[in-house]
Amino acid sequence: MTVSKTSENIALPVLQKRKHNTTRWIVLISVQALIIAHIVVWILGKKYGWFGGVTLTPIEPSEGMEFVKNGVINAGTIFFALALLSTLIFGRWFCGWGCHIVLLQDCCLWMMRKIRVRPKPFRARWLMWFPFGLAVYMFIWPLFYRVALAPWLQPELRWPEITTHLLTDDYWGSFAPPLVAVPFLFICGFATVYVLGAKGFCTYGCPYGGFFKPLDAISPMRVRVNDDCQQCGACTAACTSNVRVHEEVHLHKMVIDSGCMKIMDCIDACPNDALSIGFGENSVGKRTKQRKYDLTMLEELGVSIFFLVGFFSFRGLYGVVPMLMAVGMSLVSTWLVWKALQVLTSKNASFHKTQLRFHGKYKIGSVLFLIIAVLVFLFTIQSGLVRTCRALGDVAMANDKSEKALGYYQLAGPMSDGGIGFASNPNIDTVMARIHETKGEFQEAQRLLWRVDGKIGPDEYSTMLLGQLLQYDQQAQLLDSFYSERLSENENWELVWEDYVGWLKREGMYERAIAASKVAVIRNPLVVRLQIQLALLEIDFGDVQHAISIAISLTKTHPMESTSWKLLARSLDKVGDRIGAGEAMRKAAELQ
Repeated sequence: MTVSKTSENIALPVLQKRKHNTTRWIVLISVQALIIAHIVVWILGKKYGWFGGVTLTPIEPSEGMEFVKNGVINAGTIFFALALLSTLIFGRWFCGWGCHIVLLQDCCLWMMRKIRVRPKPFRARWLMWFPFGLAVYMFIWPLFYRVALAPWLQPELRWPEITTHLLTDDYWGSFAPPLVAVPFLFICGFATVYVLGAKGFCTYGCPYGGFFKPLDAISPMRVRVNDDCQQCGACTAACTSNVRVHEEVHLHKMVIDSGCMKIMDCIDACPNDALSIGFGENSVGKRTKQRKYDLTMLEELGVSIFFLVGFFSFRGLYGVVPMLMAVGMSLVSTWLVWKALQVLTSKNASFHKTQLRFHGKYKIGSVLFLIIAVLVFLFTIQSGLVRTCRALGDVAMANDKSEKALGYYQLAGPMSDGGIGFASNPNIDTVMARIHETKGEFQEAQRLLWRVDGKIGPDEYSTMLLGQLLQYDQQAQLLDSFYSERLSENENWELVWEDYVGWLKREGMYERAIAASKVAVIRNPLVVRLQIQLALLEIDFGDVQHAISIAISLTKTHPMESTSWKLLARSLDKVGDRIGAGEAMRKAAELQ
């Protein structure tokens, strides 16, 4: 009896070849180190004034939304454009070699395998389209709205000028609070990998992958096979991108699945050196065999609907859940509910190595699993009701029905306030505070704003509103301390400076108002409003010549603004220069 060539070539030692894997880990860790270094340099720069307290804008694909919305080219826009262009040439390499979320998922997978947990890929048809839909919503919809809908719905909306914004003094401004990072990493890392497979979040949740996948189909770079392939399946077993490598190379002589991230574990695992990566024919139109999925069409419909409900329910929940975290939460919740229905309706159901139901009999673990699934289901529905009340409140506010809006907002609030939520939403509390203020209910408005302040920490807008409310019933000394304390820690809060100076003026403390206004201008030299405020104070209560110099400077830096010339006219008139004041007013009239 002869031993086949296939049997001879499948030996365990060949699985130790990890050349590409080691290189990829080094690259991924280096990328993460650069991100951390970027954040550290920004923090130290803010503290010690390095580089003027500014740093490069975040190098994140999400920053590209600023370009499609407002015409702003930042570092993230340039980076995302280069990533898309390189994908068109080299295929979907960035996901596997440059994404920090992939590093997180791979670390989670490595730890799970250490405790002998091997996550099984979850294969759904319709859910795979969500990343593309999300990408269209983020990057294509704003352009479509401007071109097709704005002329009818917002005729006053104009195309933004193309500007560059490569440096920022607020690196973290577009990101979620750091405390949200822990549950985000757990959900989009451990949880999605555990229930959906090694690259579960990439497959069903990443909006950038929604663009990378179709570009990958056009790319000429692919994993290809030679005649030495023995169809042993080692490549598929090694692949962490949920690609059936052995099947695809057998049918097409290359990997055509756009989920392939060019990680090259399959190349390392091949015992015959049959696989390689290189340029050649792309994969457009190559798929002829139907993929295998875990769901029936009815299950697909139910899973898709529940996922969309979950995404709506969790996004922005209590003002803390960012979009991608909402995607991860909805994916995990959807899988748990689907698996629970399997346990209830199928005679045999398992979860990894745990048998939940066998020949119609429930196992001990199934009870706990079903309890968890029911709690997750109820939490999703309750979160959806909270978000619905918030949405109805927003609609009522848009229609100037503040009382009706207040009722919906209160329902969306915490149970301690008579609502159905578990926590308060700072965004809702801020709007409710403004409604209570207009009704003269200042104490309730203050309570809500102090709650916002305690939940998210000192914030410019909420501090401004709180300061305005405190002016109604607080002693001058206490209010002065409130403003001084906030502005000493946040010198760039221009709105709060403006309110503080205005309050000092109304209280008749003109010298202090001028002194505070000078500090505000020094701390925020580019804010025109603060310069105008100082000039007006100097005209009425201080040094008019200083006001004239401010006005002249503004007419030089903003020559096309009528406000600058009006300010100059007023200051010149104050010193009796009627001719100069008249010329300045004529210039202002020409610009209006």
